[in-house]
Amino acid sequence: MEYYYFGIGVQLVEILTNLIFQKDHCPSVIELSFNVDGLPLFKSSKKCFWPVLCTIKNIDNSYVFPVALSYGLSKPVNLDFLSETVNELKVLLQDGLIVQQKVVQVALHSIVCDAPARAMVKCIKLYSGYYGCDKCSQSGMWIGRIVYPQITDFTPRTNQTFREHKNKEHHHSTSPFCDLPIDMIQKFPIDYMHQVCLGVMKKLLLTWMRGSKTVRISAVQISEVSNRLIAMKPFIPRCFARKPRGLDEVDRWKATELRQFLLYTGKIALRNILPSRLFKSFLSFSSAISILISPTLCKLHCDLAEQMLSNFVKDCKVYYGEEFLVYNVHSLLHLADEAKVYGCLECCSAFCFENYLQKLKKMVRSGKSPLVQVVKRLQENKIFIPEKCMLPNILPRFQIMLTL
Repeated sequence: MEYYYFGIGVQLVEILTNLIFQKDHCPSVIELSFNVDGLPLFKSSKKCFWPVLCTIKNIDNSYVFPVALSYGLSKPVNLDFLSETVNELKVLLQDGLIVQQKVVQVALHSIVCDAPARAMVKCIKLYSGYYGCDKCSQSGMWIGRIVYPQITDFTPRTNQTFREHKNKEHHHSTSPFCDLPIDMIQKFPIDYMHQVCLGVMKKLLLTWMRGSKTVRISAVQISEVSNRLIAMKPFIPRCFARKPRGLDEVDRWKATELRQFLLYTGKIALRNILPSRLFKSFLSFSSAISILISPTLCKLHCDLAEQMLSNFVKDCKVYYGEEFLVYNVHSLLHLADEAKVYGCLECCSAFCFENYLQKLKKMVRSGKSPLVQVVKRLQENKIFIPEKCMLPNILPRFQIMLTL
């Protein structure tokens, strides 16, 4: 793989120096959130980027910046591309960062990944494994797929049990992130963008459209739901990224569209069309997620949301069968705990990182040396800092390695 390392400290110095120059308050402690994910580049080949991205969570309007960028024919066969990131982060967590002769402490807020990438960087079994849940030690059951039928009384994983490999069937090897003084369970939150919006919400829609006859709605009803969604277009505010589309395009819906349907438009589009028992169950799901993504409501009603999600999973077991209780549905039982730790689900979601991945993809104009193209574009778009505020030796290190 081709590999380029931008560095963490150098870029943080640039950001904080620019913040001081604009006369904004520079916090004494900065909280960093990281993301590791794959980015396919072309439809005709398996070539892809594996970037390590970072953002500062406790600074308003903080942007995402790349820490490392790998490029190859498939996903990395090992985690060597994380070694420099982990080593530098370890030093920053211990010693902090010097900005304008002032020491700024560095803390790790979270490492946000989708389920496959999280399993890869933690060196644990995938969600399709019998011990694939990274939040509890429940053993899955095979019903044509791995499902998690137990809804209550499961044993949560802890940092100590994870580091000691108490559940050996859960681990492949030791993660490089174990070298950091962090909680290996708490610092890897469930990303509701992938597991709730692209996971559970999309699974519900496809079940209502193409599932068994007991829960499937007719073609006329599907058409009516689509007509209602399209009729809402003129009334959707500008703050929404996308306008509603019909269910005939549901396979191409983006995460923002699924989130919009879950929280807002679905309650109107499905009213008096979906059977009453299924509609009430959907309302419970929608209301619980609405609570957990709101910083205000989450503080007041987090326990209520937890109970509503538990009831929703129980309803899914009755209405859709045990085979519906796959990993994404099971992860709903752990969502309230994530919201309690981080304040709300929006504080640990991957939406900002996914937006930046699309910007990286647009920087690739041809199949020749995509990594070089992106690095050059990023250097060209580098934030301007006046000379009087620039510190010596803050230019990023340039390092490209070709590993076999």
